[in-house]
Amino acid sequence: MKKQKIKVYDSEFCRIDIWLHRNFPDFSRSAFTRLIKQGFIQKNQVVVLKPSTEIRPGDILEINWPTDAIQALEPQNLPLDIIYQDDHILVVNKRAGMIVHPVRPFQKNTLINSLLFHDIQLSHYGFPLRPGIVHRLDRDTSGVLVIAKTDRAYLELIQKFKNRMIEKYYLALVEGQWQGIKKIDFAIERNPREPCLMKISTNSGKPAQTEVKPLWIGNDYSLLFVKPRTGRTHQIRVHLSSQGYPIVGDKDYGSQHSEAIIKRQALHAFLLSFSHPITRKKMVFAAALPSDFQEALNRVLYSTNLMRKDRSHN
Repeated sequence: MKKQKIKVYDSEFCRIDIWLHRNFPDFSRSAFTRLIKQGFIQKNQVVVLKPSTEIRPGDILEINWPTDAIQALEPQNLPLDIIYQDDHILVVNKRAGMIVHPVRPFQKNTLINSLLFHDIQLSHYGFPLRPGIVHRLDRDTSGVLVIAKTDRAYLELIQKFKNRMIEKYYLALVEGQWQGIKKIDFAIERNPREPCLMKISTNSGKPAQTEVKPLWIGNDYSLLFVKPRTGRTHQIRVHLSSQGYPIVGDKDYGSQHSEAIIKRQALHAFLLSFSHPITRKKMVFAAALPSDFQEALNRVLYSTNLMRKDRSHN
């Protein structure tokens, strides 16, 4: 049995079963209904037996997690590149190839496993598999990521992401000579043929907007400055591919000529900007390009220069 106390900061009244599922998404609402009816949850030191019980700001909840309901995560000594941390937030430069939090079948070698090893305080929200996680980067996308160390910071950051008050900037190396539009505005939905992937929606997808600015345009490749206005799964990868410019190395979304350049998708979250969830101070964090991305750029620029020299001799 693991006991966990958590304070409610939300500004609106809410049913306790709905609130618990919203803040601990690894458990279904029906799972919380069972825990409530079995007496595993207290509100202000009183056992709650009705899932419809209302909670309000300031309430203290205590969850008595049954041993069979939670998975023990293994702390692992994995590389951890910390950009910044204080009492409330942690900002890291996530390396490519690392999943942010455990998901089946990947229970090890994630960022969370590394954070547990380094004994870093994390918000209770998201327990047990994703404590403190307020946003994610795909496994093979590198770059800057913010994590909540306290419950208050978690709720504030979640709200900022929801209200689009956090600005994210990426660098993407794509195939082709970029002549695309400046703003891609196409809804995205899950691909029914391949449930792990996404696709442009023709009817009922979620709205998605991505702004694109070319930084360098070559004959066969282009380097793009990308700013997603929304945060849909695989959004940048799907949007760029839909315009005929798949990200180099992104075989899931159409990359054809990548093996000799880079072994993963050439997408890097290089800058994150937001006001601090507690102090309100403006914060800007940057993550340096990893070596494999830099080497990919060098190869592309070198091949482009060779082509220009050949043409000049002809």
